[in-house]
Amino acid sequence: MSFFDELKRRNVFRVGLAYLISAWVVAQVASLVFDSIKAPDWVMQALLLLLALGFIVAVIISWAYELTPEGIKKEQDVLHDESITNITAKKLDVITLAAAIAVLALIVWQHLYPAANTAPSLVNSTPSSNSQNDKSNPLSIAVLPFSNMSNDAANEYFSDGISEEILNVLARTPELQVAARTSSFSFKGKAIDVTDIAQALNVRMVLEGSVRKQGDKVRITAQLIDASNGFHLWSETYDRQLIDIFAIQDDIAKAIGAQLKIKMTGLTEPGDTVAGTRNIQAYDLYLQGMGLWQQRGETELWQAIALFEQATVLDPDFVQAYSGLALSYAVIGYFSTQIPFQETMDRAENFAQLAIALDPTQPEAYAALSQVSDWQRRRVTTNALLNRAIALRPSFATAYQWRGTILMIQGKLKEALTSMEHASKLDPRSGIVGENHSIVLLAMGRYADAKARCMQVLALFPDFWGCLEDIALIELQLGNFDAAQRMFDKMAKVIKPSASKQGRELIAALTGKADKQQVAKGYASLAFDSHFDPSSDNAITSYFIPTILVMLGEFQLSLDYLERWSVEEGTEQSWAAVFPMLDPVRCEPRFIALVKKVKMHDPHFARVCGEQP
Repeated sequence: MSFFDELKRRNVFRVGLAYLISAWVVAQVASLVFDSIKAPDWVMQALLLLLALGFIVAVIISWAYELTPEGIKKEQDVLHDESITNITAKKLDVITLAAAIAVLALIVWQHLYPAANTAPSLVNSTPSSNSQNDKSNPLSIAVLPFSNMSNDAANEYFSDGISEEILNVLARTPELQVAARTSSFSFKGKAIDVTDIAQALNVRMVLEGSVRKQGDKVRITAQLIDASNGFHLWSETYDRQLIDIFAIQDDIAKAIGAQLKIKMTGLTEPGDTVAGTRNIQAYDLYLQGMGLWQQRGETELWQAIALFEQATVLDPDFVQAYSGLALSYAVIGYFSTQIPFQETMDRAENFAQLAIALDPTQPEAYAALSQVSDWQRRRVTTNALLNRAIALRPSFATAYQWRGTILMIQGKLKEALTSMEHASKLDPRSGIVGENHSIVLLAMGRYADAKARCMQVLALFPDFWGCLEDIALIELQLGNFDAAQRMFDKMAKVIKPSASKQGRELIAALTGKADKQQVAKGYASLAFDSHFDPSSDNAITSYFIPTILVMLGEFQLSLDYLERWSVEEGTEQSWAAVFPMLDPVRCEPRFIALVKKVKMHDPHFARVCGEQP
């Protein structure tokens, strides 16, 4: 008998065929199961390796051993006239046939229901309500900063700007949850897997691409990825003249809408542009300005203002450049003292109104106006302006953040928290959103949660002074003086080395090692916003000073400070009054009068005083 005949007699071929078909079925079923439970890739790889090794073992066993009525025996111990290989062959044929039927059924099922075994349905998936990770939500997307493929590294702002403009278009669609620029751009230049980025940003879809600008020509490549499985749903390369850059942005947005089966909102009409100008040089300046505005430093904001002004000279009807000016002036008073605060607000109001006059659908302009009205204590107007900004751009994280703080001083703490949670969901890697979220939790008396939220911020930005300060005050309130001292030390190192003794002196007073009254008088005499003054040794924000005075037992000094501060226009006096640490003075007639004067609602009065004033 030839070797080939012997292989047939010993059923080696039948065993191999039955094993291969059965292994294919096992691998297909396992793939579906592993995908549904989000198993790591190595689990499937390990299973395939085991199945491959199993094939070798099965073939060797079928050659060397035989199944007999008495059990498995070595083939050499079984006489040929006693062999039952023919009976075993029939059993193997039945197994092979059953496996083949299973293969056929699986192929038919995959053909009839492709979405169940390739990419999960993009339209009918239900977002998880119990998880921070929204990868199951098909209508959530992050636009990563497009790579600059130009020879000139100075064109980085251009590729960033293209990404941001696409993001802005997408953010106008109510059905689509779009991660904020702050968070999505935080991954710039980092070699991180798209799946991990999507998980960090609570999104299902990721748009990435590249930009090559050369002379008056531009090449843009974009691709949409379903991060739940790594599938590339769509990709396109555009080779156009630079003047067509606006049309490309809309084309990309339309393609994403087609893939997600939603109608995109905010697309331009023929002849219009995304940015509101067809002047390429003005648009170039605008993109540079927005990149600087995002950085929020004093120098960067003044540079952004200069660029926006140049853009409006080139195109006097460039509405988004006016919105950029409005946004810049709305916040620059908190970073710079080059001009009076009132003048910054006047300019913000002027440019916002100009932008709205040119285009009443500008969400940034309404958001800038909200900061002006809030500073003027026109609370209802502020809320309406922020609601309008959100209606125009449903994924406007900054508008949700600002609305959260205005709801807080209106005494609507639960609604404030909801708005702030949504801001954090849209912009999970923003330091200022996280810190403001912590402030709302602090106002609710949820000290542990407020600390935890700020710890998340510090994990990303270890030197973020706002959260260092929040945690220091929380630790003081809880009596954790060593932990508070560590935060004060780091605050001084980060923002003002001259304040290095401040934390130690305060803690010494609180622990009876220094004169409380003397230390309290020092705090009570501090000028408002002295933490901005480089000649001052104070690093603590003004809205925490009344709380510190109450901690030191100087209730009247705390009220004195609040009353002097209340004559100034602004909102921080209201933040100071909303913290539950001021409960010891909350029922005082002076405190009640102050609450009315700054046009806020005290959310803690009924709890502490038993009735509304």
